[in-house]
Amino acid sequence: MGLFDIAFKNIKRNFYNYFLYFLSLIFCIMIYFTFTSIQYNTQIQEIVGASIHLSIVFKGAAIVIAIFVTIFIWYSNSFFIKKRKKEVALYSLLGIRKRQIGRMLFYENIVMGIAALGAGILMGSLLSKVFIMLLVRLMGFSANIMFSIPLNAVINTSVVFIILFLITSIHGYRLIYRFKLIELFKAESKGERVPKISIFLSVASVLLIGVGYFIYTRPVSSFTAFAILITLILTIIGTFMLFSSLTLLIIKLSMKNKRRYYKGINMIGTSQLLYRIKGSARTLATIAILSAATLTAMEVSASFYYDLSVNLQKNYGFTYAYASNDISIDKKVEATIAKYPKNKLITSVDMDFAKVKGRLPNFSEEFYFYIISESNYNEIAKVRGLKDKIQLKNNNDSVVFQQILNMTSEFDYIGKTITINENNEKLPLKVVDFKGYSLPNSSMIRLVVVVKDQVYNKYRTKDNIYRIKGYITDNKKDSAELTNELTSLLSEQLPKNNGDFFTVSSYYSDFKGGLTLSGLIIFIGGLLGLLFLVATGSIIFFKQLSEANDDKNRYEILRNIGVTNKEIKASISKQIFIVFALPLVIGIMHSLVASTLLSKILKVNLTLPIIITVSAYTVIYMIYYFLTVSSYCNIINSNT
Repeated sequence: MGLFDIAFKNIKRNFYNYFLYFLSLIFCIMIYFTFTSIQYNTQIQEIVGASIHLSIVFKGAAIVIAIFVTIFIWYSNSFFIKKRKKEVALYSLLGIRKRQIGRMLFYENIVMGIAALGAGILMGSLLSKVFIMLLVRLMGFSANIMFSIPLNAVINTSVVFIILFLITSIHGYRLIYRFKLIELFKAESKGERVPKISIFLSVASVLLIGVGYFIYTRPVSSFTAFAILITLILTIIGTFMLFSSLTLLIIKLSMKNKRRYYKGINMIGTSQLLYRIKGSARTLATIAILSAATLTAMEVSASFYYDLSVNLQKNYGFTYAYASNDISIDKKVEATIAKYPKNKLITSVDMDFAKVKGRLPNFSEEFYFYIISESNYNEIAKVRGLKDKIQLKNNNDSVVFQQILNMTSEFDYIGKTITINENNEKLPLKVVDFKGYSLPNSSMIRLVVVVKDQVYNKYRTKDNIYRIKGYITDNKKDSAELTNELTSLLSEQLPKNNGDFFTVSSYYSDFKGGLTLSGLIIFIGGLLGLLFLVATGSIIFFKQLSEANDDKNRYEILRNIGVTNKEIKASISKQIFIVFALPLVIGIMHSLVASTLLSKILKVNLTLPIIITVSAYTVIYMIYYFLTVSSYCNIINSNT
C-alpha cells in the first residue's frame, strides 16, 4: 500500500472531523467562483451599462475572499495538525521516515483541496445563474440571463485555490521536520500562549474600549481619518486584552461565590471554562473583531438598500423638475406626459425663488442664496405631502432647507442669523427651524431660505427670479420610457446645468442609479458577510472539537465517580455557550457603536437593518453552537 492510498484511507476515516471544514471550503470556493463568474460575464455588464465597472468591483471582492480563505485554511489546518501530532508520532515509532509522513500529510491536504475545489466549482456553476439573477433583481433590472460557465472563471478559481492548497500542504509537510518525537507526543497537552491574568490589563481593556467608544460618540464634525484610526487601534487592543485578562479575571472572581461554585459539578466546569477561555483568548478576540467588521459591513449594506426609497422621497419629492422661466416648455412637457397613461400627471407646482446676496452663519464672506415666500412654500408642501407647515411670526424669522451632506450637523443653522444684503440695506433673519432635505429635487438648489411674503416681495425682481417647475406623476418607479423621452426633450430645450446647479432632475434616474449601486453593495456585502460567518463559526467549531479529544479522559473519570451524562452535557453546553457568546456579544457591541457613527456620517437610518442583520447573524451563529455541543458530546461519549 502506497502513501497516497494511506492518505486516502486517513481522509475516509477522519472524514467526520473534516466534514464541516470540507463544507466550509466548498462554500468559500463557490462564492469565489460566483464572483469571478460575474467578473467575466459580459451579459451583466451590458445590462448595467458603463456607469459601474462590475469586472473591477468583483475582481476586488474576489481578492478579499482569496486573502480571507488563505487565513482560514491556514488557521484550520493548524488545529487538524495539532490534533494528529500523536498519530504522526506513532508513524515515526513504526519506522516511517519524516519525509514519508510529510508526503502523506501533503497528499491528504491536496486530495481534500482538489475534492473541495471540484465540488465548489460544480456548485458555483449550477447556482451561478441563480446568483446572477439575484444580483440583477437587486440592482433593479429585469432581463433573461443565459446560463453560461465562463472558462476564465474556472481557470482563475482553479489556479488560485490550487496554489493556496499547495502552500498550506507544504506548510504541513515542513511541520514534520520542526518537532522531535517526544514533542509530538506531548503536543496535545500544550495550550496556546496567552498573557497572564492581570488586574492592570483587565482595567486597561475596559478603559481602552471605553475611550474608543467615547471618541465614536463625539459629533461627526470633529472626526478625522486619524481619529478613526486611533479609535480602531484602541478598540482592537482593548478587545484582545479583554479576552486575555478581563474574562479570566471575571471567571476567577465568580469562584468566590462558594454556594454556586460548589453546586453540582460547577467547580469542575468553571475550572475547565477558565482553561478553555485562556487557551482560546486570541482566537475569540480575533473572531469578535471580525464579527464586528462583518456585522457593520452588512448593516451598512442593508441600510443603503432599505433607506433608498426614504431618501429619494425626501430629496426627490418631484417625479420631474426643471429650472426655466419659459412657460411654453411646460406645455411640451405636459403633452409628453399625457402620452403615457400609466404615468398620468397627478399634480404640479411652480417654485419661484429669488436670488439674493447675503451672509450665512460661520462664513465671513458674502454668498448668493435663494429665498422663497412662506405662501409658496406651503403650496409646495401641500403638493409634496409634507407635514411641515410653516407659519413665521415676523419678518425677521426664517426657515432653512438644505440637503444634509456627510459630516454636516443638522443643527448648524437653528438659532443663528442669516443676513440679506441688498440695495445697501441689511436684513437679519433668525433661523427658527432647519430642514435637512432639499425643497426642490436634490442638486437643483443648494440652500433655500423661507421668509415672510412681505420680505420675499421686497427683494423679488424680474431679473433675480429662478423658477423651478415640479411635476408628480403616477408609477414613478416604473417610468423608464417617459423619463427617456422627457430627458431628451429637456436636454434640447435647457442646458444641463446652470452654473452650480442641475437644471433638470428626475426621480426615476436617481432611483435607478441608487438601486443599481445599493443592490450591488448589498449583494457583495451579504455574500462576504455570510462567508466570514461560516469561516468564523467553523474556526470555533474546530477549536472546541480539538479540545474535546483532550478532555475525553477527564469526563470518563467524572462518569466513574457517579456524574450522570445529563450533568456532563449541561456543563459542556454552558461552557461552549460562553465561548460562543463572548465574541458574539462583544462583536455586536462594537458593530452597534460603529454603525451609530456611520449612520450619522452617511445620514441613513440603520435601526431596522441592524435588527435584521444582528438577528440573522445570531441565528446562523447559534446553529454552529448547537452543532458544536452535539459533536463535542459525541466525541466524549465515543468508545474510541
